[in-house]
Formats: sequence, C-alpha cells, structure tokens
Amino acid sequence: MKSSGDRLRNKTRTHRRLAALAYQQSQLFLAVSHQLADSWIVILALLLMVLTSGACNASGEKRGLTPDLTGAPLVPPPLSRGPTNVSIDLETVEKQIEIAPGVQYPAWTFNGTVPGPFIRVRQGDTVQVNLKNSPNSLHTHSIDLHAVTGPGGGAAVTSVAPGEEKSFQFKATKAGLFVYHCASGVVADHIANGMYGLILVEPPGGLPPVSREFYVMQGEFYTTGETAAQGLQQQDLAKLLAEQPAYVMFNGHTQSLIGDRALKASVGETVRIYFGNGGPNLASSFHIIGEIFDKVYKEASIVSPPVRDIQTTLVPAGGATIVDLHLDVPGDYKLVDHSLGRLLKGALGTLHVEGSPHPEIFKALGPPSTAAPSDHGAPAAATASPSAEATTIAVRMRDNFFVPTEITVRAGQPVTFTLSNDGAAPHNMRIAGIDGKYNSADDAVSEPGLILGGQQGVLHWQAPEQPGRYPFQCDIHPPGMSGTIIVE
Repeated sequence: MKSSGDRLRNKTRTHRRLAALAYQQSQLFLAVSHQLADSWIVILALLLMVLTSGACNASGEKRGLTPDLTGAPLVPPPLSRGPTNVSIDLETVEKQIEIAPGVQYPAWTFNGTVPGPFIRVRQGDTVQVNLKNSPNSLHTHSIDLHAVTGPGGGAAVTSVAPGEEKSFQFKATKAGLFVYHCASGVVADHIANGMYGLILVEPPGGLPPVSREFYVMQGEFYTTGETAAQGLQQQDLAKLLAEQPAYVMFNGHTQSLIGDRALKASVGETVRIYFGNGGPNLASSFHIIGEIFDKVYKEASIVSPPVRDIQTTLVPAGGATIVDLHLDVPGDYKLVDHSLGRLLKGALGTLHVEGSPHPEIFKALGPPSTAAPSDHGAPAAATASPSAEATTIAVRMRDNFFVPTEITVRAGQPVTFTLSNDGAAPHNMRIAGIDGKYNSADDAVSEPGLILGGQQGVLHWQAPEQPGRYPFQCDIHPPGMSGTIIVE
C-alpha cells in the first residue's frame, strides 16, 4: 500500500507533465497563429477556391452552375460557354390557377406555372436535377425528361412524396428540344393537370442567332364543366380517357397570348419559337395564319438540317419543334392548332408585328377596310358603368375579345347593347341565363345572330332583379372571347 508521501509525489509528477503539455500546445498555437498571420493571402485564395468550386447538396455531391429558368413565353439567353456541371432546382406545386376568364382549376405544376419553366443547357453538360415536392401537395410526383438517357428519364429515381426532395445526375449527350413531364401514378392524369415543360440542349456553338426567341407550349384540360363554364372546375377522368378535352390552349390559359400578352416583334426581325406539345392526348398541327415558316427543325432535331418554307408542322403529344420565321409585313398573326375546332376551345395566340409596310409584298386593293383586325392592346378588364338613367351601352367586338370585358348595370334595368364588330372574323354576343349557364331558356342573343366584320348589331336585355355576376361570350370563339356583366 502506497504512503501519503508516494501519492503526493505521483500527483506532483502528473501536474508537471500536464503543465509541460499545456506549454507545448500554447507554443504550437502561437506558431500556427504567426504562420496564419503571415499567410493571409494564401488563406484568402483558399477561401476563393471554396466559394467558386460549387455548392453541395445534402449528400455532399457537387451541384455546379445554376442556370436561369424562365416562365413562358420567355426563353433564357443563348449559351456562350463550354460543357460544365449544371444544377436544376424544380419544385412540384399544387395550386389553383385561372385557365380561362372566370374559370379556375386545381393545377399540378412545376415551379408554380403551366407550362413549367424553360430549361436551357449545353450538349456535354453534366446536369443535376433536384426535385422537391411542396409539403402542401397532396400527391406524389416525379419528373421524366426526354433529354435523359436512363430509367424513366429520371422518373425511376425522383418519386417524391409531399415534403420530400430527391436528386439525380445525367449527361446531356444529345442536342435537341425535349419535353419533360411528371411520370407518377396515372401519367396522363398528372400531365393533364399541367405538369409539363421544355428543356433545350444546345449543340456546341449553339443555334444560328435570331432577333427574338419565344416559348410556347400546347396543352389540354379535361374539366367537369363544359367549355367556358364559370367557377372552379375539377378534372373529368372520363373525358381524359375518352380524349375529349374541354380546353386546348397555349401556355396554360386561353388568353395567355392575346391582347397585351401577345408575342411582340418588329418588321425585319427573325423570330424563333420553341414549340412543345404537352398533350397528353392530342397531336398539334401548329400553324401561324399569314406566315410561312422559313425553317422548321422537324421533331426538334437540331443535328438534322431544317426543312424550309413550311405552312404547318405536326407536333405529336410529348413532342416538340423549333420554327424560325422572318417578318416582312406588320400586323397580327394568329398562332393556331390547324385542327381548327380547337380554336373554340382556346387554342389561339397572337404574334403582333410592328413596323413599316412593304406594299411590294402585301397590300390591300380597293377602298380601305373599316374593320380593325388587331387584338393587340386588349384590356385585361375594362368597365362600362352606366349612369342611373343610361340604358344603352356600346360594346365593340375585336378578334377574340370584347371591349369592355366587364360591364356594370342596375338590377332590373332594361339595357340595349349596341354592338360593333371591328374585327375580321364574324362574332355574336350571348348573355347567360339567370342560372349563369348558356343555352338556357332566358339567354339573350345579339341580332343578327352572326355579325360580320365591319357590321353592327344590337342586343336587348332586361337585367335580372337578383344582383350577381352574369357571363357573356361569343358563341363562335369561346372561351377566350368572353366577359362579365355585374348586376348591382
């Protein structure tokens, strides 16, 4: 057994060793501190390397460059770089949107828009896709990019429940314009709810330069109500499976490319349109009335030579095309699906071209027309509010919209609408019945039943005693050509 003196000597030796170790550590700290103070330039250089080396995701994998994503009809600028690491952040969001005037729909989206954002990368890029499903979603989603070579185009590894996030990486080996869409559950269901978009993989050196580029995508909605039925609509699965959409439209809304939202360009410019068809069911016969496509990259093949001087190009569901057109004459040019029955379901847009006329290319013969076939500058919501004594309200008809689109009258007031068709196409005006539905017994319809361009008509209407909102439309051009009468 050790004595108290032995224990004291052991304790003293231990304290001395600890003191010596502490001294050595302090000297080492001072030496390192002096080195760091003398090497601050090296430290800053290392810090700069860290900042420019690319962020990492939760798994520690390198993310790389984050490119600009744009909502339709905008397109990110052409790329002037070589292959690199690229990181794309997408979020699936379920939200209520407007798809036609007065028509709401519970859409499923990428990044909150229909179509989803336009993605632009370069052939040879290593692309990381980070897909997050909003915690407010009610459904599982995923993404299938047709630009991907791999299981499900990425869908096999990106099935995300609400609140989840998953990532995958692919090499952009093929140049072209490709559709992407959700591929979860009943895939047609997710696409028909709005989950589609375009990704462009530019070839080395890019595409030939043009003056302007636009992003246009056709899609379908299958609603429980008929075309132009007001209020919140739900998806009708029977219509979806029967391939009978209530709406066929560009960029998620019947008026997305109408009036002030028309595509805009100038005489002398060359315009490029990246056109995709989300479907999920119908092929598109894409055509611009009054123009000829100078170049068409058929089925969006960039490596193949474009075909030239094309009137209409066929775009299958889940497919895309690229069209170039040089603009020679000012005016409004209509974007349509030349399966023209779909015009009445919303498949209509406008390319508004300003500039000096070229009479050697196009000119009218005979007396000038009194019609004004332009729909550029259509107000989003104009209001004509008559005074207490007023019983006559002027309504002007232009191609695919009324002016005004919102009219206020008193309950029980007799109203005469004087109608003037300033457009080129024939129109009429129909006010829904007391139940808010068209083709009711108490509908009011303009006289004559068809008002040609440059002609006038009249509609006599007794405002209901019941205050409320009463829709009106052109029977020939619903749902885009519509408005609301407010009875106070």
